[in-house]
Amino acid sequence: MADSVLRRKARNAQLIYEDLLDRTEMDGIPVTFVADEDRKPMLTKACYSANPFPFPLGLVLTKLRKPAVRKLFEDEIIPQTAAIAAVLTACSTAATEIGALRGADTAHAQIRCDMVFSGLQAIRLYMSDHKHCKAFTSSRIQSALRVNNALNGSMHKFRAKDGRDVSFHVYYQSQQERLVKALGLAKKSEEYKFFSLKKDMKEIAAKVAAMDAMELEKLSFDCGACGCMIRSREEWEASEVGRAVIAMPLIGTQKLADSPAPDWGKPNGRGPLSGIRVLDLTHIIAGPACSRILAEYGADVLLVRRGDFKHQEQAMLEFDGWAGKHSIQLDFNIPEQLERAKQLIREADVVTYSYQNGCMDKFGLSEADIRALNPNVIYANLNCFSDTVWKDRPGWAPCAEDITGLSVRNGSLEAPKNLNGVPLDYFPGFILALGTLRAIARRLKEGGGYKVTTSLTRGAQYLHECADLCENAEAVPQESSVAVRSKDKLWDSVYQYVRGCATGGECGFSSPPVINTAFPANEENLVFTDGNSGWTQK
Repeated sequence: MADSVLRRKARNAQLIYEDLLDRTEMDGIPVTFVADEDRKPMLTKACYSANPFPFPLGLVLTKLRKPAVRKLFEDEIIPQTAAIAAVLTACSTAATEIGALRGADTAHAQIRCDMVFSGLQAIRLYMSDHKHCKAFTSSRIQSALRVNNALNGSMHKFRAKDGRDVSFHVYYQSQQERLVKALGLAKKSEEYKFFSLKKDMKEIAAKVAAMDAMELEKLSFDCGACGCMIRSREEWEASEVGRAVIAMPLIGTQKLADSPAPDWGKPNGRGPLSGIRVLDLTHIIAGPACSRILAEYGADVLLVRRGDFKHQEQAMLEFDGWAGKHSIQLDFNIPEQLERAKQLIREADVVTYSYQNGCMDKFGLSEADIRALNPNVIYANLNCFSDTVWKDRPGWAPCAEDITGLSVRNGSLEAPKNLNGVPLDYFPGFILALGTLRAIARRLKEGGGYKVTTSLTRGAQYLHECADLCENAEAVPQESSVAVRSKDKLWDSVYQYVRGCATGGECGFSSPPVINTAFPANEENLVFTDGNSGWTQK
């Protein structure tokens, strides 16, 4: 069988999958990684044909999509596609064990994982589609115009006075306002947008050139925003925060309460997690990526929001993370609505949390408060940095790339290069999903309440470890195989389209990269709704 880019990625996925089995102490089931080079025309066509934006913004989106899709079929210095494929395959393995523990027939379960659709996971925010929903399209366009500005560190770097590069990361207007004020920029925060990009770049570059990189990093965090000096891996690992992140396990799991094992009954057609209640306190991409995986395996996921899906500030970034969830609108400043949130916590089996540490303490919704309300809950927490040093600082995925040395390893210190899409959002979210699945299985076996922890920078550090593993591999993988074709019809289309979602029209989400013969993909698990009063599944 001739070697190819995708076959190399598939072999790397095998190595990383076996590493994950060791780390999570799971037994493998038959797995095949599919490396089909013929998927390229289908993906390229989708860049044009499944574009939800009108002219001229449709052209802008196409220009983002085309190189992102092309890179799916190119070699990677950082094996992000292989790592995503491996962790999602491990999630499917963990879900299979949960199904078996609940009485489902998994004796002949097999997993197939497609490398192209795995790579697509990192660019979902570009590639998601929606048709015939004008109000939501308008909302998503406005979101895109706000976020694609000169302070978006995934696209723009600046040279400081000391010759080092810095990047800024502010994806909410409130954070951008703080940074604009701290930098002493000339305009109001909301005036830094896509259409003023060139002029804004010159103004910000002049401000940055007057300060040293570490001074700018401190200024960014001190004002409540986020920015960093772009580091090499060596500089990152020598720093206090880098050492603290390295000291964290990839998935931290603590048993914090004793209780009998739950009786969730036998799973139904929704999947191995059917009937398991997940209260989703997450936002933007990484946290929602975790709870989306739980929804895809049938969990009843209730997302807490102050407003409806159509009018979210970050609709551009968040859309694909809504798949399979139902939203309840609650304002914690209103006592009755805060009490409803607390009642939902009491009823939940899992709470996922990805906001900045401490931001919900004033409402009596700190981690300790949540555990007091529900001692047996699985509390799955994702932050940017470590669980000790910088644990309360805000942070975003592109910052995690820049500060940990990934963008330097992918390019150079002189010309750092971010990875394809936003893998440091999706990948750590998938890692948290894997840890949550393992905690659910453990609760089924021995009862108890658990805390599961990882971070964006711990995910970044693991990508370094994956790159080292793949570069130095000598052993032949034993737990999986590679194929260059698949007969699975699910992968004949880039998208799964579903109706009945809160935004109206049809919503198109990337076809899943993993097929599990014991638990076939269920399109019902992609529908999302607004205005719920509570849990939706019976």
